[in-house]
Amino acid sequence: MPIPIYLVLGVILLSLQTSLLQAMPAWLGKPDLLFLLIVFLAYRLDLLRGALVVFLLGVILDIYAGIFLGLYPVIYLLVFFTLKGLFKFVAVNETAYQAPVTAASYLLAAGGIYLFSSILGADSRPEWVWGPILLQLLLLAILTMPFFGIFDFFWNRLGNKKIQWQLFRKKGNRFRYR
Repeated sequence: MPIPIYLVLGVILLSLQTSLLQAMPAWLGKPDLLFLLIVFLAYRLDLLRGALVVFLLGVILDIYAGIFLGLYPVIYLLVFFTLKGLFKFVAVNETAYQAPVTAASYLLAAGGIYLFSSILGADSRPEWVWGPILLQLLLLAILTMPFFGIFDFFWNRLGNKKIQWQLFRKKGNRFRYR
C-alpha cells in the first residue's frame, strides 16, 4: 500500500482520536488509535517505508498535541524499531500475540514519554498514575483485533494493486502517423 494512504489513514485516526474520543468520559478511557496503526505498520511494512510513515505520523501527532518538539517521533520510532527487532528474532507475528505485544509496546511508549518528559521538563514533572495507563492498556488490547482487521482490509484491498494512471496515458499508438 502506498505511503500516502497510510498517512491519510493516520490523519483520520488522529482526528477521530483528538476530537470525538476526547468527549468520552474519563472512566471509559480514550484509546490511542494512532498507536494501533503504528504497531500494525511494524507488523506489515518493511523497515524503510515503515520508519518513514511512523516518523511522519509522529510529527503530525507532535503538531497536534506535542509537549516537547520531536518527542512523539522519537518515541514512535523507538517503538517501531523495537517491534521490528522483536519480530525478526521472535515469532510473534501470529494473531494471538498481537494484543499482548500492542499492550506491552504501549507501556514502553508511555514509559519513554514519561522518562523524556521528566528529563526535558525538570520544572514540571509529569505524574505516573497506574490507573489511566492500565485502562489504556486494556482498551488497546481490546481494540487491537478489530482495528487490525480494518487495517488488514485496507492492506489487502489497496496494498497489492499498483496504481494505474489511466488519466495520464494516451490512447493507442502515439508514434503512428496521422
